[in-house]
Amino acid sequence: MDAALILPLVSCALTLIALVMLGAVLHRQGTDRATLRDIDRRTRAGARAASTATPDAAPARATNAAGAAGADDDEPTESDAAAEGAHLPHIAVVLNPSKHADPERYREYLHQSIERFEGSQARFYETTREDPGYGQALQAVRDGADLVIAAGGDGTVRTVAAALAGTDTTMAVLPVGTGNLLARNLDVPLEDVAGALKVALHGRDRMADVGWMRSGRTPQELEIARPEIFLVMAGFGADAEIMGATSPTMKRRIGWMAYVVAGAKYVAGRSQDVHITLPGGTRRTMLARTVLIGNVGKLPGGIVLMPDAEIDNGRLEVLALGWRGAAGLGQIIAQLVTPRMRVQTPRTTTVERFLVSRVEIVSGKPLPVQYDGDPDREATHITAWVEPASLRLRVPQDA
Repeated sequence: MDAALILPLVSCALTLIALVMLGAVLHRQGTDRATLRDIDRRTRAGARAASTATPDAAPARATNAAGAAGADDDEPTESDAAAEGAHLPHIAVVLNPSKHADPERYREYLHQSIERFEGSQARFYETTREDPGYGQALQAVRDGADLVIAAGGDGTVRTVAAALAGTDTTMAVLPVGTGNLLARNLDVPLEDVAGALKVALHGRDRMADVGWMRSGRTPQELEIARPEIFLVMAGFGADAEIMGATSPTMKRRIGWMAYVVAGAKYVAGRSQDVHITLPGGTRRTMLARTVLIGNVGKLPGGIVLMPDAEIDNGRLEVLALGWRGAAGLGQIIAQLVTPRMRVQTPRTTTVERFLVSRVEIVSGKPLPVQYDGDPDREATHITAWVEPASLRLRVPQDA
């Protein structure tokens, strides 16, 4: 392609990215303020209703008045719960307070909304830096919770799921973070607290697969490594580098576009020799810059990266990608975003897909690892597998 044509194209692309980033910032700021105003309005309405009730009938009148004064059509109410035949008196909320500008206001809103759900009482368990949700979810199960609501980002959801996988306790998601990839794939409302809570309280239960992965620098280290859970995607290579380099401040400001900004400096990285062993002993060797392992396949923006990755098919989709420089990455993106278009792929570009129950991957040099966006140490050996139908998830009635 002529250089005179390349430069205008690059300029247009950069301008488009800048406009998208600006739009994301404005949209995010407006949404956050609107959400806080909405929560404040509902909380104050519920408090006024409770204060007007007589002592003898306080619980019932507070519930009914709050439902009338503070709820809209999307708010979970007693009639909603009765209509669905759902009643979960033991409800736990594992809350990540760092995801909220005013966690106490958010907590009070959830408390009042859940109380209106046939008088159910919510018990709250706050995450900490030392324990981002695993211990809290285990304690909730010990305390008799029928439903554990993970109120946080993908990291909170992942650690709560690790505690609940293999149990009979249902997990629901109240998305708060940047990516919210599991919520996107389950069609849980992202920026509608009342709508997401309605799904949590009287959606339907769906048995979901979970992915597990071990990693290490040697076969011996791999053998004794602790398995890490993932519900969305695990990665090995450039994607994990990007996750580790993305600034939390940028994520708060511009949302998922922060990953695009962080990824710009990794465009020119070199692909590595990667050896993939599939079930039955089949081996494939290729040059890859990153290897993704997906339990579900939808990304922000409605992009379906892995069309065969479904949360209840008992399989993981493996996607190996290799490229050289910005031109190679551009062709990779074109293939992924517009799979029906014929894109000429040079020999320096790799796109390989596999649908498996288990996969082993060895790289020629240590590469970083990530699980649902949580970065981990570098490794040369990884093993990933799926545990079918091992997590009970609350999803929308029509999902």
